Amino acid sequence: MPITLRQLLPGTVLLICALFATPAGWTVEPEPEPEPRRRSKFAVPEPKRAQAKRFRLELQIANGHIGSVFIGCQKGATDAYDNGLDDMAPPPGIGGAGYTFLISPDRKHNLYKDVRAYADTIQWLFYAKPGRKPVDVSWDRAQIPDGWKLYCARWDGRSETVTDTVNCRETQKVTAESTMFFRFWMVRDKAAPKE
Repeated sequence: MPITLRQLLPGTVLLICALFATPAGWTVEPEPEPEPRRRSKFAVPEPKRAQAKRFRLELQIANGHIGSVFIGCQKGATDAYDNGLDDMAPPPGIGGAGYTFLISPDRKHNLYKDVRAYADTIQWLFYAKPGRKPVDVSWDRAQIPDGWKLYCARWDGRSETVTDTVNCRETQKVTAESTMFFRFWMVRDKAAPKE
């Protein structure tokens, strides 16, 4: 027996459901894919993709409060905080996880992503404070751009010298068993042609 709207009590919620079915023997065909647009031979060519001028390397973090950070270079970036290119790191977690982030050159910002301008030498600073377990930092060697060499070394945060320098094309991981900084720096390979 159908119910009319006048029979509903004030404050009652009315749910209306409709079921649609395809009659027997009928089929529903999806709309056809639009044909790709043809390009006029007089069209202005698209500019070259900016990705050719951009590099980004994911540093994967085990036992840190975040799973990874990103270092990179891009035309138009600076060594300061660049809104839209650099991202702030979240605050430390709880429960014994390590505290890990990149540090801006002015040391005012803890970063999750740090993008710099291209130069003959580019440097990033990574901070690791282990929790209950050592912090491991690893990377994919294939992400290092051709024509560049990337190095990583331990740094105490004060002196001019670094220790335990590794070539990131030959080694894929460093470990922090106590609170420390890692300096990552990328230099143009002298054997590679300049862009």
